[in-house]
Amino acid sequence: MDDYLITVLEQIRCTKMYPEIEQELRGHIEEQAMANRASGMEEEEAMRCAIQDMGDPVETGVELDRIHRPKMAWDVIAVMAAVALASILIHIVIGLGSEEINFWPQNVYIAQAVVRTVAGFLIMLLVYRIDYSVLAKYGRLCAAVFLAFMTLGVFVFGLPVQGAATFFYIAGVSFSIPFSMFLYVPLYGAVLYQYRGSGWAGLLKSLVFLIYPIWLLFRIPIMSVALLLLLLLSALLSVAVLKDWFRIPKKIVLTMYWTALAAIPAGGIIMAVNGFFLSEYQQKRILSFLDNGARQYDYVARMLAEYLKGSRLFGAGSEAVAGRLPNYYSSYILTFLSTYFGIAAACAVCLLIGAIVVKAFRIAFRQKNQLGMMMGLGSGLVLFANMALNILENTGLFPTTMTFLPFFSGTRTAMTVSYILAGIVLSVYRYKSILPADLCASVK
Repeated sequence: MDDYLITVLEQIRCTKMYPEIEQELRGHIEEQAMANRASGMEEEEAMRCAIQDMGDPVETGVELDRIHRPKMAWDVIAVMAAVALASILIHIVIGLGSEEINFWPQNVYIAQAVVRTVAGFLIMLLVYRIDYSVLAKYGRLCAAVFLAFMTLGVFVFGLPVQGAATFFYIAGVSFSIPFSMFLYVPLYGAVLYQYRGSGWAGLLKSLVFLIYPIWLLFRIPIMSVALLLLLLLSALLSVAVLKDWFRIPKKIVLTMYWTALAAIPAGGIIMAVNGFFLSEYQQKRILSFLDNGARQYDYVARMLAEYLKGSRLFGAGSEAVAGRLPNYYSSYILTFLSTYFGIAAACAVCLLIGAIVVKAFRIAFRQKNQLGMMMGLGSGLVLFANMALNILENTGLFPTTMTFLPFFSGTRTAMTVSYILAGIVLSVYRYKSILPADLCASVK
């Protein structure tokens, strides 16, 4: 029997499946041998016939290799390649439209845009090849290390901008702390996975992992990202509760949680508007967020509305944004597309991103692997939320906040975070048929 099993396993390229496959085949052979002995066969003959009944070992191994090999999401990779190419072409056009963009000369900006996009795409492919299931054992540790690194970025190595440490440096390269925090969302999915079956204690510990990053963002302070992250993490926590991971009263807990979630930010905003812990300019930002009549404090919102009115369905609009609208290469790149190429071009970009988001949700919700489902869902939620808010912001339907358009906003962090999240989704798809023992047990 050992020789037969060795031959079968030699045909299978995914070595991490060897223990499960060997155990299953050995069980089948022993059961059949037992049945053969019960029918009157001798011990040796019973085992030999049981092995023969399993079929040719090479053919059996090849079939198992087909079932358990990593899945390649070529359609998603093809769409991502098209998105990367479109992003490069758009930023080349942006670079050619002005002698200086974001304090960079024209040629430097174009070169950086190409490098950022290509690097992001390659990072996505690298993450795609990494087996995300290691987080089944090390999710809490990875989340704690990530939060410790972000804490050092805020309090030790952060680069102050208008009094807030919103950037940190790694090997001479700066990254946005608020945008980087979005990578915590799929990590939090792994944290919740590790607390399955731990009852109220697990729920309370999960809340600690939820509250700390929100507090960290409030300390910067970046209220818009903090509130968005709070909603995203709360959505994952709610999914975990609904799936009965903590084995607690689901309806009561969720009702109490979302009631408190609605009350706490409302109280915080009232305190902030009345000047309890924010500066004057931050109070004005909140006023403009809450009251359309206070938009006098938000000149960017007024500019976006003017550009939208002057845009055409196809072709250039009445006014150019270059040199006038801040961050037109990043946060307001949709406005640039609308005024330079027409509203149809901006809609085409949104449809491309929307297709990726829909695919991410489909991959997540079709997962039998609960860890993969949660991490894929978290990644999809981050991409969807930032896309939706950025569209609403550029169309004047939502006050200006700190958002980015996934895969197109021309900042290093936004580009990198977008592609890492896409890589996580692809990794979830790649390993959907390969479940370690502890993951297999979770879905039985």
